[in-house]
Amino acid sequence: MEAVMVRSLAALFLVGCAAGPVEPRGDPPTDGGGFFPVLDGSTVQCRGNRDGVLQRDEVLFAPGVEVRYRVNPSGTVARVDTRGSAQANGTRAWDFSDPAGELVPLSLVESRGQWFEASFPSARYAARLDPRAPALGVYAVDEREVRLLGVAGATSMVGTLVRYDNPIALLRFPLALGMTWTAEATTVDATVEHAPVASRDRYEVTVDAVGSVRLPAITFAQALRVRVEVTQRFPAGPGTRRIQYLWLAECYGEVARTTSRDGELEPDYREAQEFRRLGL
Repeated sequence: MEAVMVRSLAALFLVGCAAGPVEPRGDPPTDGGGFFPVLDGSTVQCRGNRDGVLQRDEVLFAPGVEVRYRVNPSGTVARVDTRGSAQANGTRAWDFSDPAGELVPLSLVESRGQWFEASFPSARYAARLDPRAPALGVYAVDEREVRLLGVAGATSMVGTLVRYDNPIALLRFPLALGMTWTAEATTVDATVEHAPVASRDRYEVTVDAVGSVRLPAITFAQALRVRVEVTQRFPAGPGTRRIQYLWLAECYGEVARTTSRDGELEPDYREAQEFRRLGL
């Protein structure tokens, strides 16, 4: 039961899919950056400067905006190339242009008014941890960090409520190549489907690469790869470990993700229990 509870407590960085460049307001930046609408007709906009550093204002949080991802069906394993290819300028290139997978919509919701609001008083947003499952990750967001507070079921009837005693910092701004940090937390009076569970989790987060990400419909010339290693220990048994890679781009947020099988030790793993990419 514990393994099911925490198959992936890593963050979902949901910002909305940009529709394309529009005329910038005022003088355009000298580096060629511009404003991007989050959604056709939306007043929420983002201005990226393509400097290889992800600032807080380059990561948007737009509740209700639907983002579509291509993801392998639940219970299947996807072949992935997490390593990519080395480029002459020291960056890497990842080709995720294979259109295979199911198209699944995801959206961000405000925690206010949700059934779990009282259990997470500092929360601002919630979103599905896995697009193929209903469990919600619950997050606090400020100008410096995105923090994971725990997990809640889609409704109170599910009987799932997992709170951390210490919020887990999953993003720190400004986010840049070479940054690394570690966070640990223990679950507090947690239940999954009405059964009591417990775990102590360690997150090791590293921005370990930068480069281009090619998707079926779009290529991002400069994205940061964030490596998240999660080690979980339970009251009984050996525990488990996973390696997750998130590719983040200015204004688009998370454009791709791979999650290893449980117990994975190889950083350049070739099989993923989850493989998602922005889709149309």
